[in-house]
Amino acid sequence: MQPMTDVDPKNEATFTTTVIKSDLNETGAVTQQVLDELSRCGYGEQVSFAVKLALEEALNNAIRHGNAGDASKTVTVRYAVSAQKVVLIVRDQGNGFLPEAVPDCTTPDRLRMPTGRGILLIKAYMDEVCFRDCGREIQITKRRDSTGLPTCTDGDTPVRHTVFFSGRVQGVGFRYTAEQIAHRFAVTGQVGNTADGRVELIVEGAQTQIEEFLSELGRAMKDNIEASRITASPVTGEFCEFTVVA
Repeated sequence: MQPMTDVDPKNEATFTTTVIKSDLNETGAVTQQVLDELSRCGYGEQVSFAVKLALEEALNNAIRHGNAGDASKTVTVRYAVSAQKVVLIVRDQGNGFLPEAVPDCTTPDRLRMPTGRGILLIKAYMDEVCFRDCGREIQITKRRDSTGLPTCTDGDTPVRHTVFFSGRVQGVGFRYTAEQIAHRFAVTGQVGNTADGRVELIVEGAQTQIEEFLSELGRAMKDNIEASRITASPVTGEFCEFTVVA
């Protein structure tokens, strides 16, 4: 690792540089390096969560798609954390791609396909996203004064929905189906069983993303859902992903 001195997010020569193998098991250490630097500089939990999520998605894309899992290739991560913002650059050794050619994973014909979700999440949680060198390199920026919550380029305001599902919803794979579907959208939250036989689902994100997620879940589990009750409230940013809880 190349140490940082006199960090300047506008000068890439001052960035810390780390090179890892094309192995998902290698990503934890560099992610922790960035989180430790954010903590040292006094960044809040919400911004740190957003940076962690985006960096993990960028690394996953670089290893799985950019380098196609080729163990002989590497991924280079460069980053700078200043008092105002954090800038990260992730570069793979693949053949590159056209970001604008990646299909929209939220369209009805693509909902069951996982590809494109990573880019969607990165764009939702970062303040600036830029692809360079034919897609081999992605530069992402998060400002210190950002809320850390997902942003929406179409003006769709982030919201929080809590949904209680009743019917034959426990023990039939409902929670894991919800988790799999949620991963196709730019949403975070959790889903779990309740003591009274229902399932509680909490989801945060853009209104349209939540509506499409719940619609897809409803279609997938329509034979098991007898009723649902939904309430809306302000977002909290407490989740960094969508998970199943006991």
